[in-house]
Amino acid sequence: MARRKATEIIDMVENHYTSTYPLRDRMEQDHKLYRLEPYDAGDGYRSYTSNEPQVMADKIISWLTSAEMVVRIPFSGNERDQRDADNQKERFLTGIVRAADENLSMRLLPPLRDQLAWYTTLRGWYAGRALLIKNDKGETNIDITPWDPLNTFWCEGDDGLDWACYRIRKSPSEIAKQYKVKSGDLGEDTEESIFVYDFYDREDNYVVMQDRLLKKRTKHGYDGVPCFVGMVGSAPLVQSDEVGTDAIADFGESVFKHNRENFENNNFMMSTMLELTARSRKQGLKVKSRDGTKSLEEDPYQEGSEISLAQGEEVEPLGMLEMAKESGAFMGLVSSEVQRGGLPYSIYGELQFQLSGYAINTLRQGIETVLSPRIQALERAYKQIFNIISEQYGSGKFKSVEVSGRDRERMYFSAEISPDIVKKGGDPEVSIMSQLPQDDMSKMSMAQIAREGEVPLLPDIFIRDMILGLQDADQLDDVIKEQIAEKALPEASLWSLLASLENRGRGDLAQFYYGELMRLMMEKASQTRRTMTGEPEPQPQPQMQPGMAPPMMAPPMMGPMGPPPVGPPGLPPEVMPNAAMGVPPVTPVGPPPMMVAPGTPRPGAIVNDEERMRRMGLVPPREG
Repeated sequence: MARRKATEIIDMVENHYTSTYPLRDRMEQDHKLYRLEPYDAGDGYRSYTSNEPQVMADKIISWLTSAEMVVRIPFSGNERDQRDADNQKERFLTGIVRAADENLSMRLLPPLRDQLAWYTTLRGWYAGRALLIKNDKGETNIDITPWDPLNTFWCEGDDGLDWACYRIRKSPSEIAKQYKVKSGDLGEDTEESIFVYDFYDREDNYVVMQDRLLKKRTKHGYDGVPCFVGMVGSAPLVQSDEVGTDAIADFGESVFKHNRENFENNNFMMSTMLELTARSRKQGLKVKSRDGTKSLEEDPYQEGSEISLAQGEEVEPLGMLEMAKESGAFMGLVSSEVQRGGLPYSIYGELQFQLSGYAINTLRQGIETVLSPRIQALERAYKQIFNIISEQYGSGKFKSVEVSGRDRERMYFSAEISPDIVKKGGDPEVSIMSQLPQDDMSKMSMAQIAREGEVPLLPDIFIRDMILGLQDADQLDDVIKEQIAEKALPEASLWSLLASLENRGRGDLAQFYYGELMRLMMEKASQTRRTMTGEPEPQPQPQMQPGMAPPMMAPPMMGPMGPPPVGPPGLPPEVMPNAAMGVPPVTPVGPPPMMVAPGTPRPGAIVNDEERMRRMGLVPPREG
């Protein structure tokens, strides 16, 4: 592509500004509403400015920023390797959003989602750039920067953007420091801010001001324009002879679309009521005098005030002014239309009575009318960002980056994901679920019904991925099976308890579980050996019940009136033998040892191997 001059770039931007002026003027007027620019009821009259526009916009922005974003590549029955690549790509995309937020915070800017929510709510558009940049060390940096749509200019082609440019005012000192330009070279008047144009086409990036280049032509490395632009709503760009070029103002509307005129009427009515309320405190006075020039020097409404009047002079109140009887009904109609075009007041907690479930669902549908277009715009913005970054990273021109964050299940991850994995992964889907009153248990009930019965309606991985919308269903399946494995076998349970005790520093208590684990494993090993060798099962040993004495040592039975009589009946104990009396027999004592000289063998002892073999009959006896 041919080189572009600074004047050429500025002319392209100015032409686009002229053709889209009604749209940009509408953005400026909406910003005034959000900033609560004071309402002017006229000179000498009190003015009231309602905070309705700002409160409503901030409420919607809060919903968008607190909504839960899920980046998910749908399950399509692929092999486990492909699903693992999809899961890794999901983590990569989640990690680059966190990295972009950290870079923005270092530049004292709000996070990516916060800025996109603000622009889609108040501008009705979103824009920005998404680039991978190599630093001086060759490392890969992620640059995702939102742009203000008011100052963003572009041109569409057959297959996307042809070019995009962001115009912003910067002080001469900022330009000199950022682009290494001497302050004296910026012009004679260096006190005022200067427009700086950050321009991107399908190959190059330029930064220009007035009639000079601040940054020379640089290849951005993306096969296309590395910028994202989009609008809110479903209204297309139409051409109308009646409306003329102003029809572009309806292309991408803000949240104030339905209530711009109602805000004006509400401020007028409230200003009128404020004026009448102020007059009720100090009514107008009619002062009569002969020449008509008398005036009161003191405030007659202050406590204890005195008025000196000459003969013929008089002071009378003018009387109270009242609003028309239809004013209350008119204010009620305006308030109702403001709620229809914005948010119902019950959202802010103004409930005079308890709402039923049907009323809550109806109320939620009214909220979604305002909220859904912004949610869909956010999803499209993230989709464009992810496609641009993934295509750049998957090209293989950048080194692997390490990303971290939390996935859909609030599980923390930190991993280095290679470009090949990102290139292999499928196309992501982005879902932003606003935190609105709803019954989340309905999904759980549906999932439970789908897997009940002997033959479930759907497989578990499909239920987790499609019905519950969980990220990385394979990982959850592995975690569930791990939990089941810890309890399926007794030794697995003992090992888990043993490891937990060791981690907690309870080695003394862990010894008991270690001994039980060893005993159980030895029993299973013995059972396996007997099964393989065919050995008979060991006979169980008789076990004594607790409290029982061993045989022959049992104590005599005690009768109810004392010990039973000893020996056969009719014999006195004096003439009974010791055995009958229960005395144990005397241990027999052998003969005393023989006194022999040291080294003399014991009689009958086997003195050598020959003698042992001879006694066994293996060696014939000696002859003679």
